[in-house]
Amino acid sequence: MSEYRQQGLIAAPIERVWSLVGNPGGYPDWFPRVLEVRGDVFDVGTIYTQVTRNPLGSRTTSLQIDELEDMRSLRFHCLDTGLFANWVLTPAQSSTFVDAEFGMAPATLGNRLFDATAGRTYFRRWLEETFQALERAAAAVEA
Repeated sequence: MSEYRQQGLIAAPIERVWSLVGNPGGYPDWFPRVLEVRGDVFDVGTIYTQVTRNPLGSRTTSLQIDELEDMRSLRFHCLDTGLFANWVLTPAQSSTFVDAEFGMAPATLGNRLFDATAGRTYFRRWLEETFQALERAAAAVEA
């Protein structure tokens, strides 16, 4: 099982950052590699569909929200691949401290091979890109 964790300070209030992180329906607007999200309600137990660009093209998968605490945390996992993401937000004066973790608990042989050979590097890069995109999107919401 690979995982990568990153923490950082986003120069935007928690309400603005949460409006991006806490709304999977808006991910295609800012979240790198997320092309489309299909779903109307995003709450604990909700399963929604996501189209994600990956090294081999794009893939449509089903994700389930495992944890959701308004303005605080979001955790979801992919029912097809075992990918997971965990977000925790903490207010820090007029900014937001973000603690995020991406990884995979692969269930199939193909995903286990990917995870063993490239998983950590893949998730590190994706998370780094995501933090940069989140900073840009949070700044754009203000403008």
